[in-house]
This record gives sequence, structure tokens and C-alpha cells, in this order.
Amino acid sequence: MSDVLYGDILKQISTGGFGAGERLPSEKEFGERFGVSRPIVREALERLRAEGVIRSRQGAGSFVADGAPGIEVAEIPVLANSDNAPPQISSIVAIQKFYTYRISLEGELAFAAAQNCQPADIQRIGGLLQTIKSSASISSHGIEEDLEYHEAIAQATHNEFFIAAWAASRAHIRFLIELARNLSTLHSPNHSAVVRSSHEPIFECIRDGDAEGARSRMREHITRSQERVFLGKWT
Repeated sequence: MSDVLYGDILKQISTGGFGAGERLPSEKEFGERFGVSRPIVREALERLRAEGVIRSRQGAGSFVADGAPGIEVAEIPVLANSDNAPPQISSIVAIQKFYTYRISLEGELAFAAAQNCQPADIQRIGGLLQTIKSSASISSHGIEEDLEYHEAIAQATHNEFFIAAWAASRAHIRFLIELARNLSTLHSPNHSAVVRSSHEPIFECIRDGDAEGARSRMREHITRSQERVFLGKWT
């Protein structure tokens, strides 16, 4: 996430959003503006400082350096080390917006799945849940298994419009899952097990026909992923 923020700030500097010699917002202000934790802001600023793009004044904050290295906007690595990022996800703001969309979409998918699922759907979702929870999925962080699980819930709605909406969002959802899993692996070795277990309450609500519960558990599941990425809540 510091790479993403680095790209956002660098783009603003390169396009004149922050001019030469101008004081940058504080770490707290950047954190509030982009919805990320201060350690993420600090890491992005340290990278910009090391590259000579910004400089610090004791007690005054960070400023855009005079004669900062010229960088074309097209060269800015807005999502560094994220070759699989869909083109629409090119900034922190875009990631935040997609999380908001995903929380709404998949909450309603879970609600509809609980209302309309068939025995075969329950069997498939339950089988995928066991795969997610198994040790076999740990080495790959269970990303593909996670995707299949959420796709099965979409298909359990038996609503072609819901299914099409999820399919159109598949690449974006995969990117978010991969981002959250990679970050959680770095920060908490045991966190993957917690993430895998959070799928179970969703399945139980769908299996039991508890539509409101399914919606709530799904929204909570994705919201916690968002909090891990942006706020560093790894526990």
C-alpha cells in the first residue's frame, strides 16, 4: 500500500498538484485523506525523500524539493509490483471505491443465495469451504479457492444479472484478495487461518436460509479485509 500511496503522491507532484517548495500535508493529514495508516504514509514519504523528490525541514514537515527529478506521468508506478491489477484500479482511491462496491454487491449476493440456493449449491459451497480450510490451500494463500467460493455463492442466487455482475468484477475481486493475503502473510503468519475460518459463518447462514445473516456475515468478511489493507488491523 505504501507503493500505491507513493505513486499517488508522485503523480500529484509531477502534474503540479504540489509545486516546487510547497509544504506537503502531514502524515496524519495524508492518512486521513487516503484512508491509510500512518506507517504506510511514513514509508511512502521516506521513499520520496530518498529519491530526492521531497525534503524535510526540522520541525516544519516535508516539502517538494526544488529541481526534483523529472518524471513523466506515464512512468509513475502507481501500483508497483502489481502487474495483475485491473486497469481501473490505479490508485488508493480506486481501491477504496471498489471495496465499497464489493461490500454492497457481495452482501446482496449472499442474501439472494440464502433465499434461492438449491441442495447442489449447498454441497458445492460446502465443499469449497473445506478446500479453503484445508492445508492444501495454504501454500498459495488459497486465492483461487477463495475466488471459487465467492463465485459459487453468486451462482447460488440463480439470478443471471447477479452472476453477470460478479463475473464482470472477477479480476478486480481477485486483485483485492491477492493484495490482502500478501499483506497479511507479511504482517501475521497465523492470519491466513483466521481469514479462512471467516468464510464458515457465511456458508452456515446460506445453508440455513438466513438471508439477513448471510448478508451481514459477508459484509463483515469483506470489511475486515479492507481494514487489514488500509488500517493494518491484522488481529
